[in-house]
Amino acid sequence: MFQFMTTSRIIFGEGALQSSLSILNQFGYSVLLVTGKDLSRSQMITRYLKSQSMRYQHISVSNEPNITMVEESAVVARRFKPDMVVAIGGGSVIDMGKALAAMVTNNGDLYDYVEVVGRNVPIKAAPLPMIAIPTTASTGAEVTKNAVLKSGQDKVKVSLRSPEMLPNVAIVDPTLTYGTDPQTSGRGAMDAFTHLMEAYVCGEPNPLTDMICEEGLRRLARSIIPGCRQDNPRARSDLSFAAMLGGMAITNAKLGAAHGLASALGGKIRAPHSVITARLAPFVMNENMRAAKQSGRNDLLTRYRKIAQFVTENDDAHMDDSIHWVNSMLDKLELPTLSHYGICDASFDAIADDALKSVAIKGNPLPLTHDRLVEVLNQVCTCENKQNRREQGDLSEMA
Repeated sequence: MFQFMTTSRIIFGEGALQSSLSILNQFGYSVLLVTGKDLSRSQMITRYLKSQSMRYQHISVSNEPNITMVEESAVVARRFKPDMVVAIGGGSVIDMGKALAAMVTNNGDLYDYVEVVGRNVPIKAAPLPMIAIPTTASTGAEVTKNAVLKSGQDKVKVSLRSPEMLPNVAIVDPTLTYGTDPQTSGRGAMDAFTHLMEAYVCGEPNPLTDMICEEGLRRLARSIIPGCRQDNPRARSDLSFAAMLGGMAITNAKLGAAHGLASALGGKIRAPHSVITARLAPFVMNENMRAAKQSGRNDLLTRYRKIAQFVTENDDAHMDDSIHWVNSMLDKLELPTLSHYGICDASFDAIADDALKSVAIKGNPLPLTHDRLVEVLNQVCTCENKQNRREQGDLSEMA
């Protein structure tokens, strides 16, 4: 038995934002507008709000949201008394919007509601109506039921989570991703890959999420390079669709050790979540394959082989080809290494301890011990240090 939940209404396609703005009128006339630093993509919304004589309070998100940011913004939002929240931006902006939609209607400290470091009390009152409009193809936050937040005092990333937090409407307009620089696009695409990959091999897959992951992996693989390097309409649409499917998959299946480690690392190094998960992915995949061989989990090995076939578009691909593909994409898309952010100076024991407390790691297809997680982190540092030495050698030869 399984169940499936997603955003109530999804509007997808080129020009979707302009053609569907009137949907805001269904929820009232007072809008809490959450955006990133770049306001160019939200101008269409503010013009529409003014044309309809709708009130709005603007909240800007400059980086990944933390618990303090949400609590301070919730005070402003409650004073404004909005009818709805409209969030337009990347995953961090949409997560901020979802968290505010929940906290405006629910009293108490945010630590009452968050997982791992908080009391994890279910939210009681329904959140404000929420309209999510992604401007990146990455997290799929427009169709997920949680908001990822940093806890500064605990140095981890945690989630505020409830099925009630699924947005009422997702407007996914691939043209909003046009003009995004190749590196940002690459980070987003690899974040979507990690969602699709982990949901596909997790401990609790189901036939519907399997179908979603397979389609998402195919679309992402065929369009990741043209979609990240230029505004190719079909490729950008594929990436937006794949990211949305990734969000659906992790909402209805599980994640794994890459996200478990990322939740611990994200509070300790100043690296984007998407870079952390992408850089961890090949090492976690390798560790899971090793454990699957050791425990005779041929079903899991078959899933990794299928991933390799989807991303390489080669029916004869071996499961290890999935790891080679990930590493190739990381290089082609020029994602920074984790050593660049100081991972090798972090306490691997503390990271492994925190990772084992995370919700994400419980979905890993096989249990990984503290020592194995530490070994994964050691492998990351060893490989990245070798890569850095090679690159420095190449530069010295050119000098």
